[in-house]
Amino acid sequence: MKSVYFREGYHYSFSNLKEKFSLDTEKTKSRISTLKRYYVLKTVRKEKTEYSELSDQDIIVGEIPDDSAEFTYQFTFVGVILFEDLILFCYPKYIDDENDLFSKFKTVIKVLEKYNQKEQLVYLYNGDAESKVFNKLAISLHILKDYFENGLYSNQEEIIELNGNGEILWDKTINETFAFIKNNTPYYLDVYTHDNTENDFDYIRRLHSAIISKCSNDLKNKQLLDLFDLSGAELTEQTLDDFGDVDYIKYRLEREIKNQFVSRKQSLLKTLYTYISEFSSNQSDVFFSLYGTNTFNLVWEKACGAMFENMYDSFWTLERIAETGRISSEFIKGNESKIISDFIEIPEWKINGNPKHYKGDLIPDIVTLRNELSGNTAMYILDGKYYLLSVEGDNLYGNPGIQDVVKQYIYNAALKSFIDTFKIGEIANAFLIPAFDSEDIENQNYGEIPYWTVQHSGFSELPSVQVIKLKPQKVWDCYLGKDKETDSVFNLIQKSPTANYLYHNENDNSIIQINDDKKHFLVGLLKRERLRELSSGVDKSFIFYFYATKYDEKAEKIVRLPMHPYIDSCSEFIGYTSDKKNFIHGELKQVYNRCKIDEMTAEQLGKLLSRKMNNAKTYYVVTVENCSEISAIPYDGLIPNNETLNKLKKENGLNAVLSMHSPKVIDV
Repeated sequence: MKSVYFREGYHYSFSNLKEKFSLDTEKTKSRISTLKRYYVLKTVRKEKTEYSELSDQDIIVGEIPDDSAEFTYQFTFVGVILFEDLILFCYPKYIDDENDLFSKFKTVIKVLEKYNQKEQLVYLYNGDAESKVFNKLAISLHILKDYFENGLYSNQEEIIELNGNGEILWDKTINETFAFIKNNTPYYLDVYTHDNTENDFDYIRRLHSAIISKCSNDLKNKQLLDLFDLSGAELTEQTLDDFGDVDYIKYRLEREIKNQFVSRKQSLLKTLYTYISEFSSNQSDVFFSLYGTNTFNLVWEKACGAMFENMYDSFWTLERIAETGRISSEFIKGNESKIISDFIEIPEWKINGNPKHYKGDLIPDIVTLRNELSGNTAMYILDGKYYLLSVEGDNLYGNPGIQDVVKQYIYNAALKSFIDTFKIGEIANAFLIPAFDSEDIENQNYGEIPYWTVQHSGFSELPSVQVIKLKPQKVWDCYLGKDKETDSVFNLIQKSPTANYLYHNENDNSIIQINDDKKHFLVGLLKRERLRELSSGVDKSFIFYFYATKYDEKAEKIVRLPMHPYIDSCSEFIGYTSDKKNFIHGELKQVYNRCKIDEMTAEQLGKLLSRKMNNAKTYYVVTVENCSEISAIPYDGLIPNNETLNKLKKENGLNAVLSMHSPKVIDV
C-alpha cells in the first residue's frame, strides 16, 4: 500500500492531491468526494490564512473546478486514514519540519490512544446516515490490544483423574479406591484429583485466535503495527471460513454471550460478534477506515491540563487541595466537599424586574493552585489554545479571537470570591499555544494581551493574559507520564499580586490603592426622616442606592461615577444624617461571600420605590438587612464616635475621588 503524509490545516491544490495520490483526475475527484463526506477534508477559500480556525463562511460546499486558483483543500483531521490502497498519515499542524516525521507522528498516535481511553474519540462507525460505514481499523486495534492485555478467550475444562496434579477429591477416593490399613491408618496408593485446565479446542477460543491472526496480518500488510507499537500475533493458520458460515458463527457467539456472566468476557464476545457481522456484510470489502480526530484542539487542552495539574474538576475537593498545603485547612471548615467551581457566581437574570436563576456554564479550561517561593499561593487561570500564531509586520494571524480574551478576564473576575476567601496572594492568566516544531527554542513567554478597556472597567491594572509557547513534545511527554518536571514551565508565567489591583476613576484619572487587611464598612448618607422610618418600622431591611451614572452639565454628557473597589467586600452598613448626629447600623446582603450589588435603571428603581427618580440615568443598589435602632454613635465598639469615623475616613484616604454624597468605604 502507498503511504502519504498530509499536514493538518495546510492548503493543498487539486494538482497537489492528484500527485500525492498518484491517481488520474477522475479517481482523485472520487477520493476527494469521499474524504469530504467523512468530514476529514474541506474545500476553503485560498485567501484563508493557513492553520487558522475555519468558519462556515470559509468552507465551500459542492464541487469546484480542478484548476481553480481561488479554492484549496485542507485536512481537518489528525490520525490515520485507510483508503482503498492508500494510507493517509494526517499529522498536526504545528509539525513543520518533516525530518523524522514517522517518529513524531508515532508520538501523536500514543497521545490519541491515551485520550481515547477516557474520552470517546475513535468510533466504531464513520460518518452518519447513508455515509455511515464500519470502522475496521478501530475494531482491529481494539481486538489486538485486548489480546495483549488479557490473552485468549478461555473456558476452563474440569478434569478428574487418577493420581493427577490437582486437588485430591477425598470423598471419591475413599468411596471408589482401595486402602491399605497399617497401625489403624489407611493408605491410598491411588487417589482421584480435580483440576481446571484451558480447553484449547474450545470453539470460541479458536475463533478468537483466528480473528486476532487476521487483524494482525491486516495491520502488518498495511505497515501499521509499528505505528501503534504492536507486535504481530499470528496464532493460527485457520481462517474464518473454517468455522462455518457467518450465521453459524454468529449463533455460536450469541449462545456464548447468554451463558457468560463475566463482564469483560461479555464485552469481548460482543466485539467479536460485531467484527464477524460487519466483516461479512455487504461492506465486507470496506475501503474507508480511520483512527484519529477532527477535534485535536480538545486533545491539546486535555494534555495542557494534565501538564499543569488542572484542579477544576470534581476530584479536587477543597479538602484534597488543603491536604497539598495550597490553601489553609482553617478556611474550609464545613465546605470540605466543595470544589472550585462552586465559588463561581452564577449570573442572575432579571425578567420584567424579577430575578431568575439558571445553571451557569462559565467553565475555565484550567485552574490550578501552586505554592510559590514568595510564600504566597498563586492561582493560574489557563486556557490551552491549539492556535499557531504568526506575525507579519504589525499584523497578527492565527490568534484566538476577542471572545477568548474577554473570557479569560471574566474567569478572573468570576473567581474573585475564591481568591478572597482563601487568601490567594498571586494571580496569573495565560493562553497555552503550541510552538512550531522547527522553532529552535525552549518553552517561552511569547507575549501578552493587556486589559484594554481600562477606562470602563473600574480598574487601572489587571493581570495581562500572557501567551505561553510550549514545545508540543514537552506537553506530550508530561501527558504520557514520561516527564514530570513542570517548574520551568510554571516559572515562565508571570504572577501579579492580588493586592495590586488599583481602582481607576475615569473622570479625573486618579488612582486609589486598596488596603485589604481590615474589615470593610459601607458608610452612606440617609435623610433624617428615612432613619426614623426605619427605626420605628417592623421591616428591618431596606435598599440603599447611589448614582451609577449622571448627567454632567459642563461636559454635556452622561458620566459613570466611580464605585469603590472594595465595596463588594463590605459586610456591614452605617447610615448617617447630614449633621452626623444620628446613625443606624445594619448587615449587607451577601452572595458568594460578597456584598450583592445590582445596577438598576432609574425607571426600574422608581418602580421598586414607588416614586419617580430624576437625578440619574442608572443607580447602584445594595440591600441592608437587620437594621439596629438609631444611635448617637456610628458603631459601638469599633467606631465609638463621629470623630473616630472622620479620622478613619481621613486615614484611609480611600474616598477622595468620590463625590460628597457617594457612599464611603472605611477599613477598621
